[in-house]
Order: sequence, then C-alpha cells, then structure tokens
Amino acid sequence: MDFNILSPMAVTEAELVATNVPEDDHPDWSATETYEAGARVISTDTHRIYESVIDSNAGQDPTLDDGSTWLELSVTNRWRAFDQNRSNTARQADRITYSIVPAQDCDAIALFGLTAGSVRIEVWDGGARIYDQRFAMVDAGHVVSAYTWFFGSVVYARQKVVNGFPGYLGHRIDITIDAPGGVAEVGHIVLGRNNLLGRVLNLPSVRFVSHSRKGYDDFGNEILVKRGSTRKVDLSLLVPTHQAQRVMDIVAEVDGLATAFYLSGDGPGYGIEGLGFVDDHSQPIDVAGESVFPLIIKTLK
Repeated sequence: MDFNILSPMAVTEAELVATNVPEDDHPDWSATETYEAGARVISTDTHRIYESVIDSNAGQDPTLDDGSTWLELSVTNRWRAFDQNRSNTARQADRITYSIVPAQDCDAIALFGLTAGSVRIEVWDGGARIYDQRFAMVDAGHVVSAYTWFFGSVVYARQKVVNGFPGYLGHRIDITIDAPGGVAEVGHIVLGRNNLLGRVLNLPSVRFVSHSRKGYDDFGNEILVKRGSTRKVDLSLLVPTHQAQRVMDIVAEVDGLATAFYLSGDGPGYGIEGLGFVDDHSQPIDVAGESVFPLIIKTLK
C-alpha cells in the first residue's frame, strides 16, 4: 500500500467562480444601522459572521473592530467548505454545487464531513466536458453479516478522495454533493496536487484521541463535556533513497496546512485517511538503497 498526501491549493474568490450556496446567513452590516447586543451580521468582503457584544452599536465596522464591539464567530455558510474545519459544515437543501477554476495543476480532490447520497466530479476544458464521475456514498464496510445486509440501516461514508482527473491550469472543476429530500453537507474540501510519498511498512498505528472532558455542574455532580475527537496516525514509509529530497520537499510544502492523506493500492485503507497536518517527520538516510521515513499525522476535527 502506498501513502499519498495532497499539496493543497487555496480557494479564494478568484478560484470559486460559481456555487448554489447563498451568502445570506444574516443581514449585511450597514453603517447606517444600529445593532443591539446579540445581533448578527455578515461581511461579504471577509465572508465572515459577526455578533455585536454591545447595545447601541452604530458605525463600527466589524471587519476593522478590535473585539470591543464585535465578536467574529465563523465564516459564512458558503465558505465553510474551505475554512480548514470539517466539523463546521456548509449546508444546503438537496444539493451543494461548487465550480472552481484552479490557479495551479490540480489532479486530486478530497471531501470531508459529508452528508450525501452521491458526489459527482466534472472537469471542463472550455465548453468540453473531459471528465465525469459520480460516486455513491453508501458505505458497504458496515455490512458484516447476513443480518446487517438484509436488516441493517444504510450507512453513508463521510469522506471521499478522488484522484487522477485532468485538472490542469484553467480547467473548471464542478463538484456536486447530492442529498435528495434531505440536507446536503460538506465540512471541508481539499483540492491540489497528489503526491505519492512511499510504501507503508507493516504495523502502522491509528490512535483515537478524545477531547471530551469531565466537568461539574452547580451542585458538584460530574458531567461529561463532549468536545469531539481526532486521530493520530503513526507510520513508517519505505522510500528509495534517491527520492529522499523529494519527500522532504513535499513535507515542507504542506507544513502548517490542512491537507488530505490516504492509502492507495490493493486492500482497505485501515482508517489511514483523513484531513490533517504533519506533526513529525524523521529523515534517516540509508545510502545503500531504500530509507525508512517515520511520519506522524494528526487529524483535524
């Protein structure tokens, strides 16, 4: 099995050319309006939501505020698919569509925090559609017996990685997330260049990390404060030594960025797939031929 990681590209107003997700979470901030504490507004310049923390709030631009009059809450619904936070989902009834023209070569896409029956990826070169694939999101991995086959509930995968499509500079990539009769959701979309780093050696580990905490109510009773969970992936890669510099350069390129990683090749992914960041990467060199590169990746909620 081979370990892959994406070099992610930024998605800004320049790349996002169309979407059906409106940016109308709250009214646009107006310099002529007076807002009371708790009132919420958006800015279509910063694509963020703000909440007034004072009464009689007038003439204070939330995009320039130091926090004394406005509290910045999150990005708007339209832009939540690109805010590096998979738990803060973009939501739209029935279907979400994004059309993106990448500013760099882009041959892979990863979607996280999905609520969808299917995902469709199309690539357009001018008026010609040169790639079109639809992926059903039903997760057959939860069928573990004849009983679950016939009587178990349908389980849908929450993430999807697609690579190998012709997303060259200037092509338009259309993403369609379908949930007919329901609410389509996506937490984060990573577009970028796919990089195969090396072959995964035996005994990788995937550690579950809970961020929930024990707290106490006003009467001293214990309560559990749920805060979600992440994973810590610890593995070793076998890399031809002459490619060591290439691997080091790729790891340096994605340092500090939320990116996608996954396994390719025959066999299951064993949970080694997600949205995360490189936490540690050692670089021992065996000049004889192949080197073993330890790698630790932490996922994002």
